[in-house]
Amino acid sequence: MKKKQLQLGFLVILIAGVIGISLLLFQSVRISAKLAERAPLSALAIVDTRKPTQATLRVHGWNDDDIVVTFAPFSTHHEIPILGLYPDFANRVDFVLVTEDGKIYERSLTLRTEPLPSAYPEIKVQRLLPDQIAEGMTFLHLGHYDENGNFSSLPSAIDGYGNVRWYYDGEIGHILRQLDNGNLLIQGSISSTKPDNLLFEIDMLGRMIATRAQVPTGIHHDLTIMENGNFLILSTAPNSFEDGVVEVDRNTGEIVKGYDFRAILDQQRPPQPRNLEPADWLHLNGIDYTPTDSSFIVSGRDQSAVVKVDVKTGEPIWILGNHEHWEEPFTSYLLDPLGEGFTWQWGQHAPMFHPENTSRILVYDNGNERSYSDPVAPRENFSRAVEFEIDEQDMTVRQVWEYGRELGSETFTPFIGDANYLANGNRLICFGGITRNLDGEPVELFDFANNTLNPMKISARIVEVTHDFPAKEVLRISISNDDSESYEGYRSYQAERYPLYHHSLLD
Repeated sequence: MKKKQLQLGFLVILIAGVIGISLLLFQSVRISAKLAERAPLSALAIVDTRKPTQATLRVHGWNDDDIVVTFAPFSTHHEIPILGLYPDFANRVDFVLVTEDGKIYERSLTLRTEPLPSAYPEIKVQRLLPDQIAEGMTFLHLGHYDENGNFSSLPSAIDGYGNVRWYYDGEIGHILRQLDNGNLLIQGSISSTKPDNLLFEIDMLGRMIATRAQVPTGIHHDLTIMENGNFLILSTAPNSFEDGVVEVDRNTGEIVKGYDFRAILDQQRPPQPRNLEPADWLHLNGIDYTPTDSSFIVSGRDQSAVVKVDVKTGEPIWILGNHEHWEEPFTSYLLDPLGEGFTWQWGQHAPMFHPENTSRILVYDNGNERSYSDPVAPRENFSRAVEFEIDEQDMTVRQVWEYGRELGSETFTPFIGDANYLANGNRLICFGGITRNLDGEPVELFDFANNTLNPMKISARIVEVTHDFPAKEVLRISISNDDSESYEGYRSYQAERYPLYHHSLLD
């Protein structure tokens, strides 16, 4: 009797298993998803269907701002990146799958994410003119300073309400740049003991795609992408200090060409602003390329000069900056200022060609001291984004737009900073390194008498403003630590507006 019962039980289990396998094999839709390891607010969904389908994904938002994307190809197998999840939340994600004959399948998943790191700041946002905010997420080159000044990276993307929707769990050096395939370039190293001389390409799930460059003399601050797809990367000329540019083949990683700025500018010209490294006469910190005449512009912070260079010849085309201490033959490259209200930039960052009119450039003007001989005190100083229009025929320059002077020392940033043209005509300005003492007074970076950094509490403000003059503030993002007794703080080296889903991901 017991033997028959056992046989019957085994038969029931076997039949149930067969039915279960059959249902699995013949069900119309199967979906699974796993959170990404290095980008924990992202996930990869695997979607398998018996018939070819086109997939539409909806990530539910908190502010009537659902992310909805359709992936164009019909297929029986989809690998779909899920981007824009909220941290520490049970995120609802919907899939709509449509067959070629119009049949619709709808499925939903819930993805529970972990909290952000404990060091992550509160991000405060003011939506001042919400209807005029440009599309996309604000990618922040964010970093945290603890009480003792130790730094850690917190690279992120936030939506227009200040909610974190993408995060990368790793150090990234100075570079966080979106490519035309939707992936990101980041700066890195093989190990903590090696210099940051590698350029990596990662996807939005944080997965390593390739090593795109290895520059023996190092990578620092910035790069730009040429018309042929190659990279122009800021580096160091041989046996020098942060005064070189290299062209790197995008596919092979080989260095195609180098530009030594000791042969382009005057290494003997006294630096202003100075820093604590005596060899740092130029300190290249920003670069942009234009195919219009195959040239690039660089920012030499410690010369307070923006220089345009011919790609083929390596010769300077013009120099934008104050005219003090230049000798022949460099004086012939200096642009003469025209018009009222013109103010030279000092200690600048992030020069950028206008996307439609390359005679115009946008610059983040830190404003360090604003003089060789009569320095402006931090409490009287300002930082700004400024737009210049250059006439190369007449070798003249006009100041045509600015924003930040009116804020005074409130947003004075003696280091880092960024300014970008946005697709809707607005400008995104990153006052990324606002420095204060614990009494709230603005301070400069260096104590030259003691050859050390000043103690400082660092914060950041990122604003989107209109292109008219005077500009109107559209969006304000504030990032700080409000403990007035602690030096703990935050900076944002740059801020960029990128789509979370690049159009190339949807083809």
